[in-house]
Amino acid sequence: MRFIIPLFAFLGLDTAVRGAEPRAGAPETLAQEYQKVLKESGQVRPGFRDAKTDEERKQAVEATGEFARRFVKLAEKYPNDPMALEVVTRAVTTMNGEDSAITMSWVMNKSVFPSRSEDGAAAEATALLVRDHLRSEKLGVVVERMRYGTRQEYETFLHRVIKDSPHKEVRGMACLCLAQFLNSQSKRLDLLDVRPELAIRYQELLGKDYYERLQRKGRDGRIKEIETLLEQAAAKYGDVAMPWGGPVGEQASRELFELRHFGVGKPAEDILGDDQDGKPFKLSDYRGKVVLLYFWSEY
Repeated sequence: MRFIIPLFAFLGLDTAVRGAEPRAGAPETLAQEYQKVLKESGQVRPGFRDAKTDEERKQAVEATGEFARRFVKLAEKYPNDPMALEVVTRAVTTMNGEDSAITMSWVMNKSVFPSRSEDGAAAEATALLVRDHLRSEKLGVVVERMRYGTRQEYETFLHRVIKDSPHKEVRGMACLCLAQFLNSQSKRLDLLDVRPELAIRYQELLGKDYYERLQRKGRDGRIKEIETLLEQAAAKYGDVAMPWGGPVGEQASRELFELRHFGVGKPAEDILGDDQDGKPFKLSDYRGKVVLLYFWSEY
């Protein structure tokens, strides 16, 4: 089972937080409150990685959801603080970590499985982003985080950014990240062909309404939507830089090629070469048979 949502934030990678300890009697700042919550989140034990039992993993996931909510509330409390966007970004990253840990627990746990919190944190976070930061040139950092998520609110928000951001760089990142986000959801649904028992779990993770909407599109409909976004990203925003993986155009072109040539149900590209005994072979000679391709190299 392949999960692409990274766990680095959930497992404790914290950014430096500005601000000193408050003077006695002085009101706290966002930086100071944020620092406290970050410290508390790093002290939860056991964390998901350290958990030994199903129940411990469930508790670790639930704790993560609580901290995501607290980050959102902090950003809501200090809407005009320059750090507010960073705090909302932390909330999004933490929610991604919660969802990633939930899917990992499907493999690791045998009796007790965590569920995603139903506290509306994603809806509140994206509402704050629209209200306070939609026109910010710094919005790309949270846009980039959303491509690793699972929440319907991210899709809605990324569409809004593409439509209304005044900055080409932000729109370009949102266009590519939305395509990547939707591609991840489509791959999850493709997995149900071989793991149908996961259907109920994906309904819980994505939400019943969102799950059913994605299913109604069908695989062809989902892939067409993704291709359209990737084509738009390559044509309109090809030179926009991404934090990693190359510029938008390069990533979009690469993913388009993979969708069109290496997707589920596509015929494999033919391979010509010599086998381990030096005899020539073609992959197409094995059409209709089960074939295991094993790629390796020596350094």
